[in-house]
Amino acid sequence: MAFEGRYGTGLLVAQAIGITTSTFLFGENMALSFISVPPLFQAPAPLAARQWHQLYDIAKSFALPLTAVATLSTAFVAFNQTRSSLAFKLNVAATVLFPAIVPYTLFVIGPVNNKLFEKEKQYASASLEDKAIEAGVVKEETVNALIDRWALLNVPRASITGIGAILSILAALL
Repeated sequence: MAFEGRYGTGLLVAQAIGITTSTFLFGENMALSFISVPPLFQAPAPLAARQWHQLYDIAKSFALPLTAVATLSTAFVAFNQTRSSLAFKLNVAATVLFPAIVPYTLFVIGPVNNKLFEKEKQYASASLEDKAIEAGVVKEETVNALIDRWALLNVPRASITGIGAILSILAALL
């Protein structure tokens, strides 16, 4: 859709930024679950908990700004489109979806995050090579089980962003 009026080029740039940041965020989140997390399972629990926390901190430093930029960009584009157009509706839907990862993270993934942070504190003074540290821990509450649960819960969060990205791409093609 060609943009006309006072923001023509600016809207194209905003549209490109929204699409780029949302697709990057989608890929980054999926990569966490399918590329970054699996090697953590090879480490003993104390080391895996530390590594997961570092992974979490790095991902968080990207996720919040990318979510904000994608949201603001698609909102700006939608605000300047005809309200009755399909492109407007798709961009509004994307604008609503992008920040939806925040409550999903807080309420769905947050409890698992908290358990992993607690495990890291609990094992802080343990040897990083202690493979028997979780010998008496319920299987579902081991570091590996919690990291696995986190990776599974992360896929729907990434998918929320991915759906928003697809909607903004479709809107751009109209």
